[in-house]
Amino acid sequence: MVSIPPVLLIAFPLFFAFLAPLINMVSKKAVKPYTLFVLLLNSLFAILLFLEVQSNSVVYEQLSGFYPPIGILLSVGYIGAILAVVINVLAMVVYISYFGDVENSVKFSMIYMLVTASSTGIVITGDLFNMFVFFEITAVGSYGLVASMRTKKAFEGAFKYIVLGSVGSSFILLGIATIYGYLKTLNFYDIAARINTMPETARLMAFIFLLIGIGVEAEIFPLNGWVPDAYEGSSNRVASFLSLGPSKAGIYAIIRLLFTLVPIMSGFTLALILGIFTLVIGELAALKQKDVKRMLAYSSIGQMGLILIAISMHSKFAFIAAVFLMVSHALAKSLLFLGTRNYDAGTLKNPWIAGPIFIGVLSIIGMPPFPGFWGKWYLMLNLAAEGLWSIILIVVFAAVVEGVYYARFLFKGTGSDARSITKSEVAAIFLLAIMLVLIGIFPQYLYTPAVKAAASLLGGGP
Repeated sequence: MVSIPPVLLIAFPLFFAFLAPLINMVSKKAVKPYTLFVLLLNSLFAILLFLEVQSNSVVYEQLSGFYPPIGILLSVGYIGAILAVVINVLAMVVYISYFGDVENSVKFSMIYMLVTASSTGIVITGDLFNMFVFFEITAVGSYGLVASMRTKKAFEGAFKYIVLGSVGSSFILLGIATIYGYLKTLNFYDIAARINTMPETARLMAFIFLLIGIGVEAEIFPLNGWVPDAYEGSSNRVASFLSLGPSKAGIYAIIRLLFTLVPIMSGFTLALILGIFTLVIGELAALKQKDVKRMLAYSSIGQMGLILIAISMHSKFAFIAAVFLMVSHALAKSLLFLGTRNYDAGTLKNPWIAGPIFIGVLSIIGMPPFPGFWGKWYLMLNLAAEGLWSIILIVVFAAVVEGVYYARFLFKGTGSDARSITKSEVAAIFLLAIMLVLIGIFPQYLYTPAVKAAASLLGGGP
């Protein structure tokens, strides 16, 4: 098997992003194929790295010539490998939708590659400070992507994102400073080995600071005020990209925080409470929306809450559920945002996108045999086994609310004119729908990696 150095997943798109202006000078028409080629190669690297992790366990790479904990360490565990594939493959598929019109520019392509690289960096780094650096690159790039529409709503959404993102960054730095002040290290595994030497109050402070900072990017209540405006103001393609990249990287960081950095039971309890509030508020807010992108944005918030509930259960089947829910959300929500060109008539009246969008909705609301069903099924099994009937009722209530507004979405939803959506968008939508169907029919190909990820994290590994 080909061994892929993890650093390539970061360095490759970063390097070629800065070469893009030279390509643009030679031929403006070459920028899109060039960017797609870079994203395609990075997707191949991510898949090969995923296969290596599945065969040989965790892949480590030491950088800068110094041994950890002083040197920089990249660490690709089972969950990181899964999310690296999700981020890179779906970023490539969504970028296909930019072909066929003139919306894209070389600056946009550069930022797109930078955000893909930094989102990937978050899920493969083994160092807390480098995770912060990748969060900053992701956030700054995302601000630019949201504002790329150059409309009043786009600028308003980007501004709110900047304000809350800056607050989040400050809290992450406070968390890092608290940990470093006591332990004099920022390596994940060195922190995990010595975290119990910190005073309990300091550990709790570090946990809360990091959770607040990371929660902004992960769309967790009450830190998600930027989400509806940013998604509404951005183009449907940018909204699609944001739902698969930065948000999944944020959820990964919360997983790292809970299971590796500061593994305290009160942290899981707090995550459960925040997950419940995020789920219920997100779903109820989505029900009230008349604008389709705001509805999908609040729906994303609700889905993040459901994923956080699954993670906070601290058990095998619940974590397997979280993996299926993350993959389902990334695929289905990317698909649905791509289908929101217009809001004039029912989605099902558009023959080009009716089938794929119907599949995306079925996966989000948890209908078999799609990935969302498997995620909710495993979560319900875990909750029932632990006798958490009140949480089951909350999840069922949220699912009913979700079903109501998605039924309205299908029949009142996104445009009846087939010309309102480009062939490239149709191609991207169909690719995402095909992946949803394949994972739903053959869940074992995701279940097996998810089992390994759960066993590793519950055992204290990456």
